Formats: sequence, structure tokens, C-alpha cells
Amino acid sequence: MNTGTHYAPVRCRVADCDAFALTGADTCWTHLQDRDAWRMKLADLDLNAAWLAGVDLSGRDLSGWDLRSARLSGACLRGANLNGADLRDTFLDGADLAGATFEEANLEFAILGGADASGASFRGANLQRANLVGTRAHGADFSGANLYYARPGNADLEGAIFHNATIQRTIFRHANLKDADLSGVEGSANFENANLEGVAR
Repeated sequence: MNTGTHYAPVRCRVADCDAFALTGADTCWTHLQDRDAWRMKLADLDLNAAWLAGVDLSGRDLSGWDLRSARLSGACLRGANLNGADLRDTFLDGADLAGATFEEANLEFAILGGADASGASFRGANLQRANLVGTRAHGADFSGANLYYARPGNADLEGAIFHNATIQRTIFRHANLKDADLSGVEGSANFENANLEGVAR
């Protein structure tokens, strides 16, 4: 069984495939034949720094899981439950996070650039220093979240809710915050060239 990690990935065993094998498998997601069996054993694997790029874990209950430094780039986590999960330094760039819940999760230094987090819930989450550059998060709920020094520059946050969130030094440069709810926020953020049309304060 492949125990390759984000830091030392192993090539997919399929000839002429340049992708890396998933942690707990000997192939990449594209060539993984029994995906259900692989999903079933995930809870028994050490997923700290795991290679999980491109996987489909939509709708799965991953609450409280330790996914620190895991590579979930391009993964589908649509509607998944990641409440209370440890996602520090985790790569979620380009992932489908629509409708997923990250309530009270730890996403410090996580990378969500280019992800689709529309309708996702980050209520009470730790997003300190997280990279959300170019993230699409229409109607996402960041109520009570800590976004200290987070970087949602160029993000599409139309209708997002930041009620009572901490936005000290958060960089919203060029972000779309049309109709967003910034009521009760704490801290001073950078809104340079951001779209603040219809923002509730």
C-alpha cells in the first residue's frame, strides 16, 4: 500500500501516467478502480500530509479528521462535513467546496485559492493567514470566523456573511463583496479596490 505523502509522493503505477498515487492506494484517482473500498479505509489511514489530489469525497462525514498539510487540490468536497477538522496548511486550491461545512475547523495557513466555496459554512472557523485568493464563495457563511491576515484578494464573495467575524489585517483587495454582511466585524481590513456595493455594516 502506498504511504506516499504530500512531501514524498509516489507515482501512479499505471504506465505513462504522470500523476501521483493517492495515499492508501497505488494509483491516482483517475485510475483507482475500487473507489468505494478506498473511501471506506480512509478513516484508518494517517492522513497528515496525505496525497489526496482530485479525489471525490462529496457528502462524506470528515468531521474532526486530521488533514493537516494534506494535498486536496482539485478535490470534490461538495456538501461534505468537515466541522472541527484540522486543516492547517492543507491545500484545497481549485477544490469544489460548495455547500460543505467547516464550522469550528482549523484552516490556519490553508490554501483555498481558486476553490468554489459557494454556500459553504465557515462559522467559527480559524482562517488566520489562509490564502483565499480568487476563491468563489457566493453566500458563504463566515460568521464568527477568525480571518486575521487572511488573503481573500480577488475573491468573489458576493452575498457572503461575515457577521461578528475578526477581519484584522484581512486583505480584501479587489474582492467582490457585493451585498455581503459585515455587521459586527472586528478589526481593520484592507478593502483597496474592493466592490462594496450594498454591503451591510
